[in-house]
Amino acid sequence: MKQLTKNVMAMLAPVFVVFAAGSVRAVDHNNIDANRPLSFDDAEAIGWGEQSLEVGAAFVKPSGKTAGGEFEVEYLYGFAPNTHLNVGIDPSVGDRAETDDRNFDPGNVSVGVFHNFNREYNNTPAFAVRADAAFPTGRESRGVDFRLRGIASKTVGEYDRLHVNLNLNVNSKAEEGDRAVVPGLILGYSRPLGYPTRFDHTILAELGVRGGEEKGMSPIVSAGIGLRQQVGYQDVLDIGLQSDFTGGTGERDDVRFIIGYSTAF
Repeated sequence: MKQLTKNVMAMLAPVFVVFAAGSVRAVDHNNIDANRPLSFDDAEAIGWGEQSLEVGAAFVKPSGKTAGGEFEVEYLYGFAPNTHLNVGIDPSVGDRAETDDRNFDPGNVSVGVFHNFNREYNNTPAFAVRADAAFPTGRESRGVDFRLRGIASKTVGEYDRLHVNLNLNVNSKAEEGDRAVVPGLILGYSRPLGYPTRFDHTILAELGVRGGEEKGMSPIVSAGIGLRQQVGYQDVLDIGLQSDFTGGTGERDDVRFIIGYSTAF
């Protein structure tokens, strides 16, 4: 009887994974949002009428500089089916890769919209798009920064998921010598650990490449690994480690250690 039960659980596990991926709530360890803790999004929007608050802190060691701290607070609201609004701010202090100013910076206020076009089915990935505008509320900020992100998520095998994020970043007032348009690509990976005996944490990894902001600068290649841990019904703790390991001299972070917390209400 015990062996039969184990066999039935093993057969039903893939079905449950698909069901869980299609019915996640705003805060779920297997539903990935950018910077919680790595750079990529999955293609799932939060539920209609749901709200989520996500906070994070990062210890940052820019290339050739001392350490600094970066923080993020973001509010998400599912205002329509398969669509949510996100509003955030990103204060920082100490050394940062993009400036020599070490003073506290209140950061730029950003507003964005995320829309999921379809759920994953058969061999068709889930597709989504995210558009953000960051307003120059921080120290020495100029112009409005826009980002358009195309997102695709696809299950491979029983539990593994791949996520592709295509980015186009635009600065309306780029300084002389800087690029006004900077492209980027991130390949992300996620997998719930301990399945099918438990379902409360997910491991993540990513490999990304983005253009340098200065003209003539080589592209920056980065990598990261992270973990999302369910700590309550709608509460998730995340932790991650990232590094820009080549290209973009003066714009790289040798180390980024991230920790964050998300809650839905």
